[in-house]
Amino acid sequence: MKDTIVAPATAAGTAAVGILRLSGEDALSVAAKVFAAKGWSAETAEPYRMYLGKADAGNFADKAFCMYCKAPKSYTGEDVVEFHLHGGKVVLDGLLRRLVALGARPALPGEFTKRAYLNGKLDLAEAEGIEDMISAGSEAEAMQAYRMMGGEVSKGIERVKEFLIEAAANIDAVLDYPEELTDDNMPLIEAALTEAKAELTRLYEGSKDRRMLKEGLSLVLAGLTNVGKSSLMNALLRDDRAIVTDIAGTTRDVLRESFELEGVTINVSDTAGIREGSDEVERIGIARAERAIEGADLVIFVTDCSVPESEEERALYAKIRHKKHIRVANKGDAEKYPREADIVTEAKTGANIDALTALIADKLELKKRLETPILTRERQIFAVKAAADHVDSALGAIGAAGLDCLAVDVKAAWAELCSLTGEDVAESVVDEIFSRFCVGK
Repeated sequence: MKDTIVAPATAAGTAAVGILRLSGEDALSVAAKVFAAKGWSAETAEPYRMYLGKADAGNFADKAFCMYCKAPKSYTGEDVVEFHLHGGKVVLDGLLRRLVALGARPALPGEFTKRAYLNGKLDLAEAEGIEDMISAGSEAEAMQAYRMMGGEVSKGIERVKEFLIEAAANIDAVLDYPEELTDDNMPLIEAALTEAKAELTRLYEGSKDRRMLKEGLSLVLAGLTNVGKSSLMNALLRDDRAIVTDIAGTTRDVLRESFELEGVTINVSDTAGIREGSDEVERIGIARAERAIEGADLVIFVTDCSVPESEEERALYAKIRHKKHIRVANKGDAEKYPREADIVTEAKTGANIDALTALIADKLELKKRLETPILTRERQIFAVKAAADHVDSALGAIGAAGLDCLAVDVKAAWAELCSLTGEDVAESVVDEIFSRFCVGK
């Protein structure tokens, strides 16, 4: 891989700073043809230092910074040069054309990170974490992407591989010396495979929360008409998004808005008050409210403690109590008729809303869910599930099949994990992964 590639490392458009990145064997010599600064040349440039000078684009020049990262201590593992220019499109495009004319090649999407992978600077799972970080749409996505690109998932995979190595070594020992070692080594084989299964299960279970990262979690406000659901929604959003009146049945459809809680997108739905609808439109809204409740990750059951509890309220609660829920006694400033509740609020004044959001975070187990590494790609999930199935098969074969069968399953599990980190993966898979990256990364 001797060609030198170049691409913008910043998004297109006008900005204070725009960055052009070169990587390859000739990066420094190509850069030296366009950049001039005191004490700077291809022979004298000090690595990892920013030089202020002039970048010559041919028809014009720009005052710019230039930094050189010497192989292998660079992002790609190759010589890398970055130009920090004024961020106009004309400036970046002009210098880019000049560098291409002097021998660099425009980089393909993801080619810088692909070179980093091929040069052993990161594994395939870590590379996918970088793409996840760039495309993160919430703090939760960014948190998990950082874990992925920081190697947390890869470290878990390495722990599994260590257990598989231990199991394989003991299997080989028993195969070589069956009379001397069988009784001592079989418990060691079973223990190693059991540990491998536990780690794979942890990784696989975490993948179930990837919907939370991409789509968020659903929170539905439910209750009878005119209990303050819309006021409570506005209080949670810190904005007047839902219409609030004293007229029963104001909300006639499901109103959806979102807010972030501990970095996770919470999709909150204000539903029509559930009662015998007075007209066809309201009845349709109530039917939609009931469907929203069934699909919710968490239901907030809102009651009005300024009026007596009714049979209708008790019947509605009986319908939703099977769901994960929080009981909110609203209109707490007029608490004439106390209810059994998890929290008392006054939505119009904002009383206890912070406590309610904390309770929502606790009920949804956000802290626990965000502390667990989450597999974000089908490819990753498939590899972990397949490896777990092979380990399960090996455990089931202990005492029931020959050690040769165990060895086959252990080897198959190992191969699945190697495909996850990229140690043994088809070139076509690598190309597909990096093609999804933006140019310049």
